[in-house]
Order: sequence, then C-alpha cells, then structure tokens
Amino acid sequence: MIRLRFVHGTDAVSNAIIFQTGGLYSHVEAVTPEGQYLGAHADGGVLARPSDYDAGQFDRQRFLDLAASEEMSLRFYHYLRSVIGEPYDFAAIASFVAHYDLHQKARVICSALITLALRGCGFFPLPLSQLAHKVSPRDLELMLSARGDVHEIPFSSPPVAGASPC
Repeated sequence: MIRLRFVHGTDAVSNAIIFQTGGLYSHVEAVTPEGQYLGAHADGGVLARPSDYDAGQFDRQRFLDLAASEEMSLRFYHYLRSVIGEPYDFAAIASFVAHYDLHQKARVICSALITLALRGCGFFPLPLSQLAHKVSPRDLELMLSARGDVHEIPFSSPPVAGASPC
C-alpha cells in the first residue's frame, strides 16, 4: 500500500497555489511506513519529517491509500528516499503563475516528486501526458480520483482546532 497526504496551508503561498490551480490542496506528500511525511518543501527541499512537523499550519487534509503490490510500494518508497536532499524547484511554482515552463533540472516540487515516484513504481503508466513538474497537487488528486484502487482514509479529528475535516 502507498499512502498520500494532501494538505492546504494557511499561508499566502499556499493560497496562491490554490488560486492558480483551482484545487483544494496546496501540498502533497507520502506517508512512509514509519509514519513520517516525506515530501518536497520550499524550506529544505525533499525531506522526511515527523508527522507533527506542520501542526497548526493547515486548515484541511486528505489521506489517500493507493492499492499497490509489495514490490510497487518498495519501489515507490525507495525512490523517495533516494532523492532526499534534492532542492526545491521554486521556478516550477512560478510556472503555474506564468504559464511558461521555468522548471529547473535536479529540483522538484511536491506534486512532481510524488508523480515521479508513482510513475517509477508502475502505478501510473508511462509516459504521462504531462511532464511531472507541470502536475499540480490538484492535477495529481484528479489523476488519482479516476482510479478505483484509490481510497480516502477518514480521520477522526480535524487537523486544527475548529477546522472541519475534508
């Protein structure tokens, strides 16, 4: 199994991503078997962080479980761990606003990281119709929603006091 976490931050950059992409979530990351959140962040690039690293910084989240064989899951998480330390691709974020490809090689955004890992493990067929750095969190959520082997995992309490779960 592969588990993903989509979140919407309460900061200006997260709101700008939502405004430009039309989605509900501004960030996506993998939940590792050890319970860490592994993703690409403006602060630090690709990192595996404790599950409480962003407490109070978002107003909604969504967990999705993707049906995957053990081999597929191993390949997915192996790829993610192999790129820890890769820098963040600020230019790719600017591309969403400029509608021009500004992607920087050997740099990654959150949705591209997860898309590459899913493509590499065989969850998505090759090739995809878009390059990974052009896939937003909204795009990735839409791609996953079209599959019958992806299931939302409900959580029992909201991530922030007073916020309602999605």
